Amino acid sequence: MGELRRPFSKAIAVLRWLVDTAHGSYGVREISAAMGAPVTTTHRALCALLQEGLVEKDEANRYALSLEAYRLGLALAPKSPWREVCLPMVRRAARETGETSAFSILDPVRLQRFTAARMESDHAVTVVDRGHWKPLHAGASGLALLAFLDEATQAEVLASRDMARETSQTIIDPLELRDSIATVRTKGYAITRGQRISGVVGIAAPVFYPDGRLLGSMYVSLPEQRFDEHREEPISTVLLACCSAFTRQLSNPLAS
Repeated sequence: MGELRRPFSKAIAVLRWLVDTAHGSYGVREISAAMGAPVTTTHRALCALLQEGLVEKDEANRYALSLEAYRLGLALAPKSPWREVCLPMVRRAARETGETSAFSILDPVRLQRFTAARMESDHAVTVVDRGHWKPLHAGASGLALLAFLDEATQAEVLASRDMARETSQTIIDPLELRDSIATVRTKGYAITRGQRISGVVGIAAPVFYPDGRLLGSMYVSLPEQRFDEHREEPISTVLLACCSAFTRQLSNPLAS
């Protein structure tokens, strides 16, 4: 079994790279260099994915994701247990605030998050915001999650060497982050200015499963020039109400 796991893991790593990073088609050596993996290893992984129909190869021996890979992604999205709840809540938050709203889900193993649903202020819905993994220390959505993790898990995140500045305003000092966490827990929501994207204000609140486990966070983002301190209270009130309704509907789909 151990011998089978390594080729499988390598194939999954290549597939993940194609999903997360690639645009168009790539040669074996391009993929190998980007991933920092041996060419022979990368080639074997691509052959395995090709055999399973998850990638396709053109006449120039360049590889790209196949239609089957896209089909699987589309087929998987509706099967999420929270999808039917999060979309109405994201729409509600965008409608009531007049700003971009989104739902970000936590991976408790990776200790990262990704945006699962987003609605722009012009009411154009994007069900999956490219699915990129994002850190918990940068931005309101991440801080709203970090603040409500248990103390041991918080310490693990704060001790990580992977914390990096995404902008000049990103906080990476563990002591400063602990102060931010305390403020978020007191307020029940997070607010940041330019911590993940320069010039953007984010306000976010946590979403819990009915049993109290942390599921994700809902957030609203807007340009700094459209924000003043008087907007914090009405936006946070909308978010907290949406998050509470989100949790109720997870336990009772007929709840409102």
